[in-house]
Amino acid sequence: MNMKQSLLFFSFLFLSNFLNAQTWEQVAPLPLGVDDARHHPVTFSINGLGYFGTGSVNGNVTKDFKRYDPVTDSWDSIPDFPGEARSYAYGTARGTKAYMGFGRTATTRLNDLWEYDANTEQWTRLADCPCVGRTHPAFIQLEDKILVGLGSDGQNLSDWWEYDIPTDTWIQHDDLPGFARHHPFYFGIDDVAYVGLGHGSEGTPSIYKDFYKFDPATATWTQLTDFPGEGRVAGTQFDYNGKGYVLSGDGEDHSHMEEGEFWEYDPALDQWTQLPSHPGSSRWAPGNFVIVNYVYFMCGLSSVQMESDMMRFELEPALSNTNALQENSVAVFPNPATSSISFSEDINQFSEVLLVDALGRPIKRLNSNQVNLEGLSSGLYFIQFYKDGTLFSKKIRIVD
Repeated sequence: MNMKQSLLFFSFLFLSNFLNAQTWEQVAPLPLGVDDARHHPVTFSINGLGYFGTGSVNGNVTKDFKRYDPVTDSWDSIPDFPGEARSYAYGTARGTKAYMGFGRTATTRLNDLWEYDANTEQWTRLADCPCVGRTHPAFIQLEDKILVGLGSDGQNLSDWWEYDIPTDTWIQHDDLPGFARHHPFYFGIDDVAYVGLGHGSEGTPSIYKDFYKFDPATATWTQLTDFPGEGRVAGTQFDYNGKGYVLSGDGEDHSHMEEGEFWEYDPALDQWTQLPSHPGSSRWAPGNFVIVNYVYFMCGLSSVQMESDMMRFELEPALSNTNALQENSVAVFPNPATSSISFSEDINQFSEVLLVDALGRPIKRLNSNQVNLEGLSSGLYFIQFYKDGTLFSKKIRIVD
């Protein structure tokens, strides 16, 4: 076998192994089992940990919050959200801070906005939106801006608002050019907001598949290619590594689909690609968060029951995650290593340091400048350093 043939063979082998590994797997469910089964949770991730809270449990609005650690595959409880208990709200996170707001209490639709600081575990109330209170709007963070709009105040809405984080101020933009709607799908990529699908009261059917982008730099809307599947509403969504994702939800009849469909949107091509569906029927109003290169999907109403489980899906192999392969000043030695490694700088300067395997699966959390590697199989690993919302990575190899 010549060099070219060898490269082709190993590229094919790597891709085949990745595609074969790209399946859904069950992980730790919510800690109280059926008592935590809910819809419309607020979810986000910060520094390699997942956060989950609020939503509807047995018809009641909630304010509890929980935190998930993928290294131990376990949950713990953190202090309750200090604002009003709510459901139909949304959250987002960049760096070490998260933002959430809107939704409704048992009696009132809300227009508030809150900031959560993961370093201090404190919530701060920010300026209310000068808009009507609403349930299930689009809620998109673009670096230092949050775009909020659509949703329902009892009637479907099409207005569009921008919140500037540094100045704690709101401005209004032109309405979405399509039908007014609630519970759309949305995400943000490269300082552009994407939103569409959802449920309105105009047109036939009234659950849509049209899709749009909003550029805050020019304050303009552009209509994009329609979603290629059936129209849908009330699923969950996220962005990752320059692409957007639409996951689960109800179909055009506002009922469960046979499969929990999973779609990827490429903004460079304005093109949708279907990925493997999650197990079971689709779910109404589930949640998700992304940690490293996995999306974690949980809760919502399936065709069987209100769920409290959680499963995950690998989005791409760690080796191809260009965002995770940035250089940083910390040296790791010896490399290759046999029984231990050390670092050239104090790793306590980072908010999180993880040892992960070649598929991006967390092995252990590191908090010392000398790490015992005994018991680990030989092969390729990564040390991932989190700081100020940025992920840096070092490749190491363990040998016998």
